[in-house]
Amino acid sequence: MPRIVGVETEYGLSARTPDGARGVRLSGGEAAQRLFTPLEREHASSNVFLPNGGRLYLDVGSHPEYATAECASLDDLLVHERAGDELLVRLAQRAEAEGAASGQPVRFRLLKNNVDAHGNSYGCHENYCIGRGLDLPGLAAALTPFLVTRQVLCGSGRWRPDGFAISQRAEVLHDELSSLTTRTRPLINTRDEPLADPARFRRLHVISGDSNLSEPSAALKVGSLLGVLDALEAAATGSGPALPDLALADVAGSLRAVAHDPRAVLRLASGQTISALDVQREYLAVAGLSPVAAQWGRVLDLLEAGREDELDGEVEWITKRSLLRRYADTRGIGWDDRRLAQVDLAFHEITRDDDGTPRGLFRLLESRDAAARVTDPAAVERATEQPPSETRAMLRGRLIAAARAGGVRYSVNWTQFTAHDLTDGSSEQADREVRLPDPLAVADQAVDDLLAVLGSTTVGGCLSPPPRPQPSPSALPPC
Repeated sequence: MPRIVGVETEYGLSARTPDGARGVRLSGGEAAQRLFTPLEREHASSNVFLPNGGRLYLDVGSHPEYATAECASLDDLLVHERAGDELLVRLAQRAEAEGAASGQPVRFRLLKNNVDAHGNSYGCHENYCIGRGLDLPGLAAALTPFLVTRQVLCGSGRWRPDGFAISQRAEVLHDELSSLTTRTRPLINTRDEPLADPARFRRLHVISGDSNLSEPSAALKVGSLLGVLDALEAAATGSGPALPDLALADVAGSLRAVAHDPRAVLRLASGQTISALDVQREYLAVAGLSPVAAQWGRVLDLLEAGREDELDGEVEWITKRSLLRRYADTRGIGWDDRRLAQVDLAFHEITRDDDGTPRGLFRLLESRDAAARVTDPAAVERATEQPPSETRAMLRGRLIAAARAGGVRYSVNWTQFTAHDLTDGSSEQADREVRLPDPLAVADQAVDDLLAVLGSTTVGGCLSPPPRPQPSPSALPPC
């Protein structure tokens, strides 16, 4: 059975007006308000579920956030995550154009990273649907060594004046399990919000990974964990081998050690030692059916051989480190030069100019074929409007599109849709609600019935006014 997966991405945001030589920087709140003004004007909310099944909203700390629709394949997830980037870029372009037209010009920077210039961290949260019968503490114990060392595959990298860290999130993680997401951040968040039938499902909420611009890195991040989860479930049912016992003596210390050296040797709770790369090999051995197994093994082999430069343009932290080194060498500056901090930030910018030229360094590399891309641009374009076809996101997207087309006021979250003030030709008005507890459901008679009503409904007995839907807050926890 396919496993439902989705990703929530918080974006860094800054904005300047063109006053003076460098412009005037807006506060975080002002930047967010200017960015979301077009969305709020159209939807009367800064928290909107979209016809593509995803959710775009302003999170705490003035961070734009996009949550992908539920996806049933790695390919769909990569496409819909990239579509989320695109939707934010277009929102920034729209807000810039409206500012210029109104005599209040502004320029936005949207950054797909996990730490700002002041060291504040924000997240990329992965969500995996698992069976309710799996023991969460036991699952976390089995996953912890994998998550601690997974950064060698998919870290986004961070310049430091005293060196280079391969992960941006490693420095702010402290625990294996916790219900907190902003203090003593854990690898796995334990808040029990399945966003599905709670008798059948649990949501594994992993908050330790970096946001990725590199699509091969994003594929490794999610694809490797999908393979490990399949292996864990097989072991739990006796249909597969047990996972290795690699409990670490010091989880937080191991995170930092690997962040500074992908070949770090770690101490286990048993007193034995093992390298970070060998930890990954142990998990690869039991998750060999993962769709990214070949790429996973290749990355480990090249890292082991000290040939990581061959992964430039493929593994994100290596791509960034190579770019920083070239910049420093070309300008004859030392590694501790603060200009490299600006290059680091510029690497992550996703906004672009009106002519399509990327403003960010990674997207510029990608546009010049110096960094690999996995997704098809045409598929990404479709995903900005259309939901995945193999999950309940299709049902939600159809309902949202129909309600908007009919000018019907509605509220929506991940498991429920309600159309408000519907009429049946009489003077009575009533709400109609459908529930979507099964994330794999792609057909539902109640949905079909409501779609039929929405297709023939007028509001208050009159032609529908321009739609101003008011989506309800989602159950997703903030980062």
